[in-house]
Amino acid sequence: MHSAEDRALRVLWGLETPPNHGPKARWSGEQIATEAVALADEVGLDAVSLARVAQRLGMTTTALYRYVDSKATLVELMVDAAIGDPPEITGRGWRTRCRTWVRLLAERYAEHPWLTDVKPTGMPRQPHPYAWIDALVSAIPSQANVDSLRLALLLDSLIRSYAALERSMSAATPEPWLAEAVALRFPALAAAPAQNVSDAHAELDFAVDTVLRGVG
Repeated sequence: MHSAEDRALRVLWGLETPPNHGPKARWSGEQIATEAVALADEVGLDAVSLARVAQRLGMTTTALYRYVDSKATLVELMVDAAIGDPPEITGRGWRTRCRTWVRLLAERYAEHPWLTDVKPTGMPRQPHPYAWIDALVSAIPSQANVDSLRLALLLDSLIRSYAALERSMSAATPEPWLAEAVALRFPALAAAPAQNVSDAHAELDFAVDTVLRGVG
């Protein structure tokens, strides 16, 4: 016997069909997740609730429980829908393909900033995150002598970290006195060559290049 949460995920994997008892289902789990993603894009993840999703779909919250039993389950379906299928990863050389993979996945995070609010608690349980990992693993030839699975997980964590950094930097204005205070207390930093680290995309590129130079 599977829990309602497990059943929703098993439907995603094609291991189980949606329950067919009662009236014919008007919506699919994928359609509900897509609507919830659109809501999160508009108002943020914290403001998403089963009641608000049901209202957007023109159904009662009780009816929505036929598809999703909790917000936690809904969020798992939302992540799968927001990440989506990976496009074909192309490029000459496996390092180029890794950079392409990072850029494309980072674009998904940019389209859905609330993804950084979903804190990973272990390996993913949805098919689309695995599809992205598989895409990178498949893009690295075995003769490259690279632990492609660990590299994929490391690059994924970098993407998430810099996407979160970009959100926080765009929402905060640094205090005008802070730079001077840092320079006075930490003279080695003050003597270092000036760097503009406010571009999270550029910093992600630097981090990825640093990682790729160290592997293979």
